[in-house]
Amino acid sequence: MSTLNQALQDALQRRFPSVAMGAGARFMPMLDLSKGEISSTAAIEVAKALRGEAPRIAQELIDDISRTVPGDWRVVAGYMVLSGASKEVLFEESPLIEEVFPRLASDAPIRTIVVLVPDATTPLYARLRLIACAAVQALIGVAFEGRCRLGFAPDAPRVVASRDEVVAAAVEAIERCFRYEGESRIEGAIPLEFSSVHAPMVMWTSHHYHDRLPKDAKRAFVELRMSGAGALKMPPDGWLLSRDRALAELLSATSLRKLVSRLSTKESWLRLLFHLASAAGSGDLDPSVALYEECASPRWSLQALHERVEALVRPHLPGGADDLRRVVVSSELEERKLSIGGLFLSALTGRAFREGEILAWSTVLEEFASRAHALLNAPHFRVALKDGALSASMLQINASLALGVESILPVVTEEECVRHQQNKA
Repeated sequence: MSTLNQALQDALQRRFPSVAMGAGARFMPMLDLSKGEISSTAAIEVAKALRGEAPRIAQELIDDISRTVPGDWRVVAGYMVLSGASKEVLFEESPLIEEVFPRLASDAPIRTIVVLVPDATTPLYARLRLIACAAVQALIGVAFEGRCRLGFAPDAPRVVASRDEVVAAAVEAIERCFRYEGESRIEGAIPLEFSSVHAPMVMWTSHHYHDRLPKDAKRAFVELRMSGAGALKMPPDGWLLSRDRALAELLSATSLRKLVSRLSTKESWLRLLFHLASAAGSGDLDPSVALYEECASPRWSLQALHERVEALVRPHLPGGADDLRRVVVSSELEERKLSIGGLFLSALTGRAFREGEILAWSTVLEEFASRAHALLNAPHFRVALKDGALSASMLQINASLALGVESILPVVTEEECVRHQQNKA
């Protein structure tokens, strides 16, 4: 257990010994680094159990924890948020990808990902984005755990163990959307029996479609969440609704059908899926740009970043991931967000897969890639690399950059995905 989480456990035992905390209340890296670096929901859980005030409880816990772990502590809506953590704390909270995704036993339950694909009452492009989110989540599972169970209602979930199988399932679901574009489907929309689906589980749908589902279906969702076996992901309605008239043509069924007809390779499908699951708001979404190499797809952006890091940065750094991590925390952070982004990518990728935090994870990837490309384009940085005149802080930033890219490679490159799966076997 890390120093930070041990301090949390000790504080809970001293102040609230009657409340049992689950693993979900531990301190974890934040998905939005603009709001803080590490946070915990423990105070909110205590408040629920004792019917207390989460902000007050959070401050009491911080008063204890900050004696052991100093930093910039804040209470935000009951969350305990830490920024400015020391290099030692950052090291402990940034596990390697092998630690985030340990080898699964042959009989271990595998994660199930299901999309209750809405009917025509939800815009077509919004349905495609839901399918893409689940597909990207499954791609993470295939890359790092070797397999997961994936389903798009009305089909029951099936085990997918390769990138090709994930893409095939997503393409089938997208084609079904086009084939039955005008349907209104509520009765019989959930053919699978929840009791027969192996936990843990993440389900995707839209708010609008969920509101129209039968009461027994909604009750099943509540039971799923209360049991701790799964989560229901419903992206915000603003993500699903386009209010820009200029987009009507781009996002029409006719335009989307033409776009899909142009996808002739697995790579083109993957770029589109990553683009649809990206953080682009509905008012900025143009699915067709994913067909071009202009960083519209996070997948292409990360592939390009990998090539640049290998050519420019890697020759100046040690080889192994653990060696890279030690360089990262060897000195104070100069460009902190980029450095911490690279450190935390492994942990955040695990959270995206297990909790379905794909949209937030996509935001992290896009911001990391954007900052990294900007650094590689900076004249002073290129000169320093050429001359070999790298300061300790520049070495640290470079190591963080390489570590972040390395931790995500199995999701965005075919060769690394195969290699990682072979190592897991």
